[in-house]
Amino acid sequence: MTKQEALPLRISFAVLVLGALLIQLILIPQAGDSYAGRFPEAAYLAFPYTIAIAVGFIGFELALLAAWQLVSTAVTERSLNSRSIRWTNLIAGSLEFMAAVFAGVCAHALFWTKFGAPAVLFGFVVSLGLIPVILAVRHGIRGWLENVADEGIPQ
Repeated sequence: MTKQEALPLRISFAVLVLGALLIQLILIPQAGDSYAGRFPEAAYLAFPYTIAIAVGFIGFELALLAAWQLVSTAVTERSLNSRSIRWTNLIAGSLEFMAAVFAGVCAHALFWTKFGAPAVLFGFVVSLGLIPVILAVRHGIRGWLENVADEGIPQ
């Protein structure tokens, strides 16, 4: 991968990190306060749910950092090696952590507190569905990286 090919990826990663930080630090706490005001019977859940969702976003940000490092490895070393596969595993693990946290929050709202709505059920199903999808994508990317590493990267 050349530096010219890596630049748009890095810009995209930076924009995604900034967006995730904006969501994590501003929008999620505002949404928690808004829902606590609209549903006073569940207001005690606003703070723990806000913290859990914010922690889940750390998984997304860590995945973006690992993707940045994967691109950097491809640019500097001009080859893909076991470090690349480790970065791919970190991306998948971080995204799975995020999906598991989101599924846990939705499951708690649905099954423990019984405050869930159709949107919460949808979030629960999507979060659980992401876990095998992330594993399948990681497996495919890992196989592709191993094939590319064996054949070498064209320059």
